[in-house]
Amino acid sequence: MSERAFTDYLDRIGDRTALYAAVAAHTGARRVLYPGSYLDLAPSYVWADVTYLDADARAAQAFAGPDATTLARRHRRPPGQPLITFVPGDYTDTLSGLPAAAWDLALSLYAGPVSEHAKRCLRPGSWLLANNSHADAGLAHLDPDYRLAAVIHHRSGRYLLTTDHLDQYLRPRRPPHPTRDQLHTAGRGAAYARPALAYLFRFRHEPGAR
Repeated sequence: MSERAFTDYLDRIGDRTALYAAVAAHTGARRVLYPGSYLDLAPSYVWADVTYLDADARAAQAFAGPDATTLARRHRRPPGQPLITFVPGDYTDTLSGLPAAAWDLALSLYAGPVSEHAKRCLRPGSWLLANNSHADAGLAHLDPDYRLAAVIHHRSGRYLLTTDHLDQYLRPRRPPHPTRDQLHTAGRGAAYARPALAYLFRFRHEPGAR
């Protein structure tokens, strides 16, 4: 499988490089964990050290050769040699075998309850980027280990990250907010009165800590 597997996928879903660049600038994260990544290689265009996890055999095949590293090196800004690690299998199982408290940021995009399974791998004060497609933004919102720190909108072709008026987000159109069990059963996010493209949470961050 060639580089085209990655580029075709990015063409289909939309290149998220600018999204990841905005998150990188805000968080300062260095090591990134991406459960349920499939063929989204764009994080390696931004971060030097990314660990990808996916159960799909096509992803395992694509990441097995040198093409991922070659393509990421070509697109890296700033230039540099990316470190790409791929872990095959269902992240609900494979995350338990990874080092604890070793990553600065977890990505949860269209992949289910990543926030619940990635916690053991995240350092205190690290970050979670989640969207609401599979309810993970709502699950993180209900989890006391996470605190909403920013939201991201996509407007006029640009990704805008803001920390303003965060209390207005994650409020359901029809209260009360669904419980964890209800979100798991539904498998989709709640309808929020003021939605965002994605939500950035801080993990176990002590008030006043840097």
